Amino acid sequence: MKQICPDESCTGCGLCMVRCPKKCISMEEGELGHLYPYINQVECIDCGLCKKGCPSLRDVKCKYPSKAFAAWSIDHDDYFSSTSGGAASVFTNYFLSNGGVVYGCAVLPNIKIKHIRVDDLQDAYKFKGSKYVQSSIVDVLPEIKQDVNLGRKVLFIGTPCQVAAVKQMYKEWPENLYLIDIICHGVPSNKWLSDYITKNLGIDGSKVSMIKFRLPDAFSLSVYDKNELLYKSDNLWTHRYEDLYYNTFMDGFTYRKSCFECHYAKPQRISDITIGDFWGLGKEMNDKNIPEHKYGISCILPITDKGTFLISAVQDKFNLFERPVTESINGNDQLRHPKKMDWRIRCFRKLCKYMSICFSYKMLMLDKILKYKVKKLINQ
Repeated sequence: MKQICPDESCTGCGLCMVRCPKKCISMEEGELGHLYPYINQVECIDCGLCKKGCPSLRDVKCKYPSKAFAAWSIDHDDYFSSTSGGAASVFTNYFLSNGGVVYGCAVLPNIKIKHIRVDDLQDAYKFKGSKYVQSSIVDVLPEIKQDVNLGRKVLFIGTPCQVAAVKQMYKEWPENLYLIDIICHGVPSNKWLSDYITKNLGIDGSKVSMIKFRLPDAFSLSVYDKNELLYKSDNLWTHRYEDLYYNTFMDGFTYRKSCFECHYAKPQRISDITIGDFWGLGKEMNDKNIPEHKYGISCILPITDKGTFLISAVQDKFNLFERPVTESINGNDQLRHPKKMDWRIRCFRKLCKYMSICFSYKMLMLDKILKYKVKKLINQ
């Protein structure tokens, strides 16, 4: 067996690696640094467990949201230090305060973006903030199964394709396992983030202890050594083509192949709750009764009865306002369809085989970059 699923379908979840009884599957870097399963043919016994468990080869049931809410954390410090209104933080704190376990994405030393296990409220801060990069969930998949089997209440927060991998571990969805998916635009690779910081910015990776992809009042990439700021990009909205990492992400140039054919970028969702930014708030129903929310606002979509229960359990921790489901969907492209691979992205991915990401991007976006520069000069 040479391939588990086509590269354009593989989400890099790593479930095949975890399921392999001979441990002959490893995750290796492919196009743009994204990880794909590599099978050691000498050790492989063709048992087929990797294919049987692959979410990309299965029809995963999805369900339309029952309601939609605009929300943000009542706790000011929590709200200010979060992104998108702090929904993930509120749900995390609820589980940890009630003896549960939470699995979520964290920035680890040496620019490693991985899912980790947290069972102490004091460590909840490790999940704070958006991460515009693909996280590895390989290490936590066995831990999730162990915690679930022990009867602990477990919350997993991740992208829809990661949620699909967790669900694929079970024939029946365990009652003590709760799943929240993030509205995902697409994922650059951990390698590209690491290369950008170390090579393009010239920062020693061993000194990087924290990376923030958004600030309370700006879309800005910030790199820290403990409390020392090593790099901070200008706000994306006012300086569109200044930071290479952010712009390749926003334009979809560095997503993995499967992101352009994502099965989960649609109104029907895969988890108990979907969360993200509430773009388009007020477009379909008057929002004058909603107070000021200058640090962002969360979109919360309950999908299952378990999701509805979770929202009711934490409603006193939120400023919570019910909205039309269609308003949340129409305001967010990724709740309707995946990112389209246009001609620029196609050419970029071909050019990257011979040139650097920096050169390739600037070549393909030269007209837009020049237009931006000219406009900037005129407005000075």
